[in-house]
Amino acid sequence: MKLIGKTTIHPVFFYTGKISGYLTWVAMLLMSMNIDIVDRNSLEYNTIFSIAILLVGLVFVVWSMINLGKSTRLGLPTEKTIFKTHGLYAISRNPMYVGFNLLTISSMIYSLNILIVLMGIYSIIIYHFIILGEERFMKNRFRGEYSEYKKKIQRYL
Repeated sequence: MKLIGKTTIHPVFFYTGKISGYLTWVAMLLMSMNIDIVDRNSLEYNTIFSIAILLVGLVFVVWSMINLGKSTRLGLPTEKTIFKTHGLYAISRNPMYVGFNLLTISSMIYSLNILIVLMGIYSIIIYHFIILGEERFMKNRFRGEYSEYKKKIQRYL
């Protein structure tokens, strides 16, 4: 199994979007350990709210990775794959991205720092374009089966 596949959008946007999101998560982790890499402008209720969102996001990411199993990869698969519609994929076409976006939103709320917020917004926008590319791929690879799935299941939630 190849863990890294083909990007659905220009590689510069693909990787900078993903890295921007990951950096917001790292920033939140460091700030939670009192390592202030940026100014944190958050209040107590923001912290509680952001941790709740973080936990929901983690559930989405982990559960969707379990559902995908060996089909999980960064980018599009180059080899034959099986179309999976069970677990979280029965309620969302992109539960892993929902989870990633929730983790990013959690970081944005936790810090309320303009740099983290801008990086988070950039990441969420790029993920949307990645998803659009993946949908084109799925439509071409799985044809009618994917079209029927798409009619029943929302892109996000």
